[in-house]
Amino acid sequence: MILLPVALALIIFGGLPLLATLSILSAIAMTELYKSFSLKITVLNIFSYISLAVYYFFIDKMVEGFFLAFLILYLMINLSIMVILHKKVTPYECIINIFSFVYAVILMSTVYFVRQHSIYMLWVIVISAWGSDTFAYFVGKFIGKHKLIPDLSPNKTVEGSLGGVVGAMAVGFLFTIILDYPDVLYFVIACGVGAVFGQIGDLAASAIKRHNKIKDYGNLIPGHGGIMDRFDSLLFTAPIIYVFVEVLL
Repeated sequence: MILLPVALALIIFGGLPLLATLSILSAIAMTELYKSFSLKITVLNIFSYISLAVYYFFIDKMVEGFFLAFLILYLMINLSIMVILHKKVTPYECIINIFSFVYAVILMSTVYFVRQHSIYMLWVIVISAWGSDTFAYFVGKFIGKHKLIPDLSPNKTVEGSLGGVVGAMAVGFLFTIILDYPDVLYFVIACGVGAVFGQIGDLAASAIKRHNKIKDYGNLIPGHGGIMDRFDSLLFTAPIIYVFVEVLL
């Protein structure tokens, strides 16, 4: 329960506390991905941890050309390390290293970008990610009959999935009334879109676990697994809401 007031405080105040939290979550999530692929810590991984620190330190400059330059440099240095250490570092390790950085760091960081744009849109991320999960669970439990993608997640149902999207939109609607948010339709649609992508994020993380034959990414959070297990939906919801905000606002 202590996580709830902490999350609320981060949403309200944003800034450095939110940034520090996201950087820590990104580092842990990236480590969990490395372990899920059975990667040993190499120069490549150490470079990614350094890149993570640099990225978050200069995150307010990560716009347009600077962001692209950072990604290009990150990719080129990864490939250069692979060439120099070709007897110790394989192309597979290089690819997984780059993938883990983009997945755990770049996608996670969009939470900060959304908060910088609008505190209301950050609430969309919360509602879409965890509100949808809650509704999907209960709807699926009580009326779920048709399996969604049993090979990836045997407990998820079509009814639960639809319930999660509708539930997120309903909570979004109530949110606009309580806080007197003017653009009701925009907010509700954003919650629906975020919920859809949040469920895809959940299934994407499950697909990796199935492929790597692991039950959970970690045991950091008792009963919930690791950071990747708890934030898998958010890692898709936050980026799509960021795109939503950039394109439509």
